[in-house]
Amino acid sequence: MITRNQAKRIRKLRTRKRRDEGAVLAEGVRLVEDLIASRLEVELVVSSPALAGTERGLRLLDAVRDRGLTRAEVTDPELQELADTETPQGVLAVAREPICQLDDFTPGQRAAVLILDRVVDPGNLGTLMRAAHALGVDRALALPGTVDPWSAKAVRASAGSIFQLPVSREPWPETASWLRSRDFTIFGADPSGDPVARGGGPVTHPRFALVLGNEPSGLSDEVRLGCDATVAVRLPGQMDSLNVAIAGAILLDRMLAGSDGDA
Repeated sequence: MITRNQAKRIRKLRTRKRRDEGAVLAEGVRLVEDLIASRLEVELVVSSPALAGTERGLRLLDAVRDRGLTRAEVTDPELQELADTETPQGVLAVAREPICQLDDFTPGQRAAVLILDRVVDPGNLGTLMRAAHALGVDRALALPGTVDPWSAKAVRASAGSIFQLPVSREPWPETASWLRSRDFTIFGADPSGDPVARGGGPVTHPRFALVLGNEPSGLSDEVRLGCDATVAVRLPGQMDSLNVAIAGAILLDRMLAGSDGDA
């Protein structure tokens, strides 16, 4: 049985105010699978009879038991009421937000960092985390004004990648100083920047950071001034712009392909 306090906390995690608790809400079989396999500390797993209706769900229940995680059982309607999604698949979980700081990062000879400057849509942020993780980015940073990376919607949009790709909140001046002291080249995404061609563009440095700006207004003046160069995706079609998540994924793919040069 779930306690009243546990249920109240889960409901609070669906709101913007929940960040004070430093907790993360994951819903659905895949997200909970990825969560319990990650470095995060899982506080509670809530399941309903629907979870045991599939072989995958039964395997997840076995994994929860094998790891000795705290689990509460509820009815299917009760889980639906607790969930933030229309189809929670009979399971959700609460974990502690990991403590992550830029100073904990020791870059290798080749390293890529994704920086988000006032990206406000949690779906875009989560999609960028998914793309960055898939493409081999080493670290993600959220500058002030960026949406909460651990919001329920951002976590869902990341498809579990946020549990694997370290992401921290950092101020820009300290971030820029840290990157320069470690020989990173800083590129800002901007429509007027140098187009990055397929197969690699202007990135010939093995360590680089890509900064993506606010969806409607782009990079802040402070961040733009701190970049070494700006880059863009050439658009030969009839559209004049791309969604920030799509543009970011394309740029990362092309820049990583072109980052094999000498320092």
